Order: sequence, then C-alpha cells, then structure tokens
Amino acid sequence: MIRFAFIGVILIGALIAFGVFSLVRNIGTGDPQHPVVAPLVEVEDTPTPDATSETLLYFLQDIDLTDGQITLVLRDALTGQGDMFVRDQAAINAAQDVAYVNTATSAGDVLGMVTMAMMGVSPQDTVAQIYRGDTLVSAVVCTSTTCGSLAADRDVNLGPLMDAAHPLISEQAYLDNYEDYLSNLEAVNREGDYMFLDLRPTQSPVERQTARMELYLPTLVHPAGAIVDPNVTSALVRSILNPLLPEGASINGVTFQGTGRGLVADMDSGTPTLAGGAPIPFPDVEFTNVKISIEGASTLSEGDLRKLTEQPLQRTDYTDAFTAFVRDRLQSTCADCFMVKMNGDLYDEATITTSEPEGYRFDYYDLRDTP
Repeated sequence: MIRFAFIGVILIGALIAFGVFSLVRNIGTGDPQHPVVAPLVEVEDTPTPDATSETLLYFLQDIDLTDGQITLVLRDALTGQGDMFVRDQAAINAAQDVAYVNTATSAGDVLGMVTMAMMGVSPQDTVAQIYRGDTLVSAVVCTSTTCGSLAADRDVNLGPLMDAAHPLISEQAYLDNYEDYLSNLEAVNREGDYMFLDLRPTQSPVERQTARMELYLPTLVHPAGAIVDPNVTSALVRSILNPLLPEGASINGVTFQGTGRGLVADMDSGTPTLAGGAPIPFPDVEFTNVKISIEGASTLSEGDLRKLTEQPLQRTDYTDAFTAFVRDRLQSTCADCFMVKMNGDLYDEATITTSEPEGYRFDYYDLRDTP
C-alpha cells in the first residue's frame, strides 16, 4: 500500500509537469504554424525563510499562570524521552517567554502530508497539553512532519521545563463494588497527586451495573415418564432460594432442561456399554436440570450452596432397580461395575456456572514526583 501511495504522488507530480509543458506550448492564437511563445521571465531563487515570530509558537505566553495549579504535559514528539509532565510552577513561569515550538511547514512537509493523507494517516499530532487543575485549557497541535511524531528535525526550545519534568505514568483501577468505585473516583477528583487529564471518562460516574449469575440446583432424578410440573417446582425453588439471596438480588427465571433417560456406562472409564453396537439405555429414570438466573448477585457463600445441595427437589433412588437391570439385562452380578450416565452435565451439588460481578474500570495518572 505504501508503494502504491508513493507511485500516486509521483504520478500527480508528473501530471502537473505535463500540464505546465502543454500550457506553454499552446499559448497564443492557436495557429500551429506560427505559435506565439511567451517571453522568458528570469526568476531569482527564493531562499527558504528563517523561522519568524509567526512560526515560533510560544505556547505558554497566553496562559494565566497565576490561577490555580498548572500541569504541563509534554509528549514524546517534543521530549524524545517519552511522555512527561511538569508541575513545578517556578519552572513553568521561567519558561513562559522562552519555551516555543517552530510550526513552520516546508514544501517537503506538504508533500509528506499529501502522502500521509493518501495512506489514511492523520497529518497532525497533539504534542503538548496545558491543564489548570484537571481541566484542559490549551493544546499544541503540529503537523506530523514539522514537529509531530514523523518530524525528522524539530525546532523546539523547552527552556527549564525538562529539568523539572517527570515521566507521565498511567494507572488502572478495577473495582467490583459500586460504592468503592464512587469512593475511588472522588479520590482522584479530589487529590492533587492523581488526575485524569486526557484519560477522563466521557461518562463520570458510570451507571451502576447489575451483577448476574446462573445457578444449577442438584439434577432432578425422577421416574421415567413422570411429568415435572414447572409451576409447582419453580415455586419450590423460589421458596428455598429467596431467603439466601443478598439484599437487592432476585430470581430472574427458572428453566427446566430435560435430558431424557441415561445410558449404562462402565464405572471406571465412563464409556457407554454397547449391545449390538448401540448404547444401552436405563429405562427406569429420567433426568432434568434446573437452571436459575439471578440478578443483583454474582455469588453465594459456601454455606448457602451447601444448604441448596442438602435440599434436592427430587432425587428418586434407583439403586435397587439398577442392580436388577444389570443382573437381568447385562447378566452380571457386579452392579458396582456400571453406572448410569446422563446425556449432559449431572449436578450433584448446587453449582454456580456463570458469574458476572459488577465491574468498574477507570484509567488515571499518578502525578507524584518520582524519587
């Protein structure tokens, strides 16, 4: 893509040169035998102008440095040492009439900007920002090729600023409690050593999130063909679970997932036992999973999960029936050598399978002076 962009620029230049050549050839009346030739005009070489007061941007001169705490952010394009910040008011005051950035643009820079535009690259960089407190009051924007990130040779004078500069260090906080999030947000807004600067979130504070989780109760084991009444069972689930939920949490839904009859499997390997190449179903019982969606909480205590495990909704004991099945169908006296493997996940304990706690992240800067 870069090669094509470069070729495009060369072609544009060639077309312009050809247009100028054609224009000179055809000036006049249009008589091809006696063309009128424009008189030659001798043009003196124009020297490249030196930097003037119009191109030197003294970016601190128009800033009222007496009103509040000033924080100056200098980006890597200016420092060559990474992003830096300055809060030393004496250094900032001393640099007010000294610190400048040369914003002059040469013809080569214009060509470079055209090339970047064709490549979809932004031709401007923010190279410095001035904050009063944590509020932006001014920013220095340069074309990338003059004093921005792509400049080959910058004309910058930072005066005493670099001697008072420190690395600009970003931090990240992640909290799963809304009250803690608000407390930390207030601390960053209040404490002068921590600021958001350009990292300030667009929405502050964010709205409170809703914690969620999915909980499975012990799998229902019921006689084959028996119907699980969803209304009765759901009411029973709510009566058992609601007293265990934290304040503000609620049951959003109860879902029953029938998995049908189980298959006879080897106890050690768990692989289905085959007869004529096909798995052998155990016809006496069926399995149904109970999934509960909860809003306002993302976890339960071990004690609460244990209480839910100790209160299975329905667990039909099929030990004797399975022993007889193994003896009569499999012609084996070792019922313990086999098991009934259900189609899907069997839950012997109350299990949280999905947990989505509240999550609040914000980025900020640690502006404490480095040792």
